[in-house]
Amino acid sequence: MSADELNKTGDESSVTGRGWTDLPDTPATLAALVLKIGEQQRRVATVAASGLGGHIDRGQHQKQLLGAPGTLRLFEAVPAALRSGPLIAPFTLPVACRFSNGQPCPFSDQMADVRGVALKFFSPAGTETDILATNEGGRSHAKDARQFMAVADLLVKKIESGTSGAFEALINELSDGQLTVGELTRIGAVLVQEVRLHSVRSLALESYWGSVVRLGEAAFKYSLHPHQDTLPLNGFVHDGPDCLREELLARLTGGPIRWRLSVQLYLDEENTPVNDASRAWRAVPIVIGELELSSIPSEADERMINQMAFNPANGFEPLGITHARADVYAASARNRAERGLLSTDDARQYFAEK
Repeated sequence: MSADELNKTGDESSVTGRGWTDLPDTPATLAALVLKIGEQQRRVATVAASGLGGHIDRGQHQKQLLGAPGTLRLFEAVPAALRSGPLIAPFTLPVACRFSNGQPCPFSDQMADVRGVALKFFSPAGTETDILATNEGGRSHAKDARQFMAVADLLVKKIESGTSGAFEALINELSDGQLTVGELTRIGAVLVQEVRLHSVRSLALESYWGSVVRLGEAAFKYSLHPHQDTLPLNGFVHDGPDCLREELLARLTGGPIRWRLSVQLYLDEENTPVNDASRAWRAVPIVIGELELSSIPSEADERMINQMAFNPANGFEPLGITHARADVYAASARNRAERGLLSTDDARQYFAEK
């Protein structure tokens, strides 16, 4: 069934999510990317503007905008192809929710940036499960992990030396063949459209998409979308370096915030490419659950959630770019351990007390 046919009929029952081909990076490439994230973390930690005082923090998404406990509800609507592992049955469970800006340095919320959300919960079977997503319109600016880390190098150089430093890094990467002119042009176009020209007024009104993973033999992507009852917050002045955080807190004083959890099943490589993260999937999103934040978090909750390590391979099997993301996220967490890092057992205990 083609994407157009499925969009017309809305019948996902015959879609199995199977038939995909996975082309992960080689072990040598993955090892190089792990070394690269450590180098980038060390460089950012030494920059005075980072405020890290030489202590390594997250390689990306360093600034936590909000860390809040919430509730994740899984509905009966989970497609048959995905009813396994953490999605095997309906549930209502506590969840930790971390909103963040994308850069590895705590810039003002008013600056153009990718915004992300990370969820952690323990499935009914006790499996640690993470959902990580960004608001880049259902795609990444990078086709693969190699391109992503090359762009991250430019961001780190900009943090170190400003625009002139980023230009120097760009010339070096073009000279070294890390990025071609064509790749850079396409990446720049995506970042301009999805980041620079995309004004974020409220994290509650944003949609967030994850990278491709699988359960059993079914490949899929998950996403979070604003609940249909979520409206702009009248009277709120979007000003100041922490305006996105303050807007969420203002919303929570008036009641819960909700997002719909959806999945897209693999159809074919043309409509739902497993190995090209720069292309959005053309497949019907199926609503399978709901995320709810109901109250302003305590300082202790925010501190604990900020110390959690999130990884897209927790609970799911990686595919495509997610192979590299799994290794790089794990390395990033190990590298920042001295700043306080919650283990799986620590996180499990946190949820047990909720």
